[in-house]
Amino acid sequence: MSNTGQDQSIANISLAQLAQPLDAMHIAQLTSFAYGLPPLYFCREYLAQDEQTAIGHCLQRLANGMSNQEFTLEQLTLLLAERDYYDDYEARLRLGPELA
Repeated sequence: MSNTGQDQSIANISLAQLAQPLDAMHIAQLTSFAYGLPPLYFCREYLAQDEQTAIGHCLQRLANGMSNQEFTLEQLTLLLAERDYYDDYEARLRLGPELA
């Protein structure tokens, strides 16, 4: 395995560890922030999916952004610490009260 492949594997493990305690709506908001989008952008996209599917899609988007050098794990960590996030219920409520 090349160093790049090893580095990517380490980054993916770290990304999974970073996201492990978060629910789908929280990870979707982190994904939105990472790409410079409004916080509920990906929440709306993944709202109809089950929790694990939505998390998987968001983690894949984050991994792709990191591999394309659009942002780093350190930047994601800062976004988690510095930005305000809606909890699952509030995110769903803001997307549409009938969905909460």
